[in-house]
Amino acid sequence: MRENQFIYKNKQLLILIIILLFIVSFVVVLARYVTNNVSDFFLRSKEFYFYSDKLEANTAVYQIDNWSGVDDYSIIINMNSRLNNLKATSYDIGYNITYNCTTDNAICQLSKQSGTIYSNTNTDFFTLTITPNTQLDTGDKVTVEIEATSTTEYTKKLKGRFTLVVGKENVTYEITDAANNPYMDLRITNTLSYYTVREQFVVDDTTYQVNKKIDIDTYLSLSPENQEKCSSAIVTIGFDPNVVLIDMTNEIYREATNIHTTTIAGKTYINEFTVTVDAISSKSLRFYKVDTTHNYSYPNSSNSMVLTINSI
Repeated sequence: MRENQFIYKNKQLLILIIILLFIVSFVVVLARYVTNNVSDFFLRSKEFYFYSDKLEANTAVYQIDNWSGVDDYSIIINMNSRLNNLKATSYDIGYNITYNCTTDNAICQLSKQSGTIYSNTNTDFFTLTITPNTQLDTGDKVTVEIEATSTTEYTKKLKGRFTLVVGKENVTYEITDAANNPYMDLRITNTLSYYTVREQFVVDDTTYQVNKKIDIDTYLSLSPENQEKCSSAIVTIGFDPNVVLIDMTNEIYREATNIHTTTIAGKTYINEFTVTVDAISSKSLRFYKVDTTHNYSYPNSSNSMVLTINSI
């Protein structure tokens, strides 16, 4: 009987400890939330706006998959001193930048170690370039932490953690944008090292069947006519013209095929098209934003994209 009572009391004590730990953790998180919001409210009352498209007060976290692990990777960090289109800081905001490569398989370089967000533009930017310093294999990771700290009368820190994962040959996408930019740029990177035959042809008694993969040297040895029958990556881009509009003067767009349109208020707008991207290369396309206040950067903390992209 005494043994059962002892076990029962121990169970009660364990449950009580768990409940107390939960309450303490909740209070700590709540206190941090309240402190951050009170601090932000105070800074806003002083017309101090210190923001970034990729860094946040509570550390924005990003993961970029399918990095080649060979080429440099540049991360452009846009800074601004705007609350919205109507409210902006009327004085210059200086800031310092630090970074920490948490792994030793890459070298990180900043375009500058400090910057100033001038009141006449309310924007500034800097670039972090990541260069592998050893042979990286599929699955290897490089993690970099970036911190920007204001150096004016009011102090605020913005942080971000970026993890680059070396993946298999693939087609990847990146959108460079910032709030109040009139346009955004889409960059398509193709790390595939081969071409695929899309239409059968014969060269010197050798038949190249549909879906046959050929290396770059073989592709370059083909006649222009037969090269037209091969492609590395075929990328189809869809979008809502109520949100973004393609820059039709872009050279890459002028080579587009399978162009689809939609009618809005009696006017015809392009809403989908297809482009090809050569092996081991990239292409950039510009889109104009209907609402410039939005920031459509990708990758982002939620990894949501304003465009619909499919590739084969």
